[in-house]
Amino acid sequence: MQKSDCELVRCLCPECRKDSVSAFYPFCSTRCRSIDLSRWLCDGYVMVGTENEAFNKEKDIS
Repeated sequence: MQKSDCELVRCLCPECRKDSVSAFYPFCSTRCRSIDLSRWLCDGYVMVGTENEAFNKEKDIS
């Protein structure tokens, strides 16, 4: 890949839509990365799908 090809690739921060920075990829800053992490930890995001059968068995045991 040539340098000019790399310059054409542009990724926007999923939080604020500014250009992302490689140190915080795919985010643009520590702030945006922390906001996203907070959403994951506080159940702000939901994974769609069915529960794992092994998980259900463990739940029934306790």
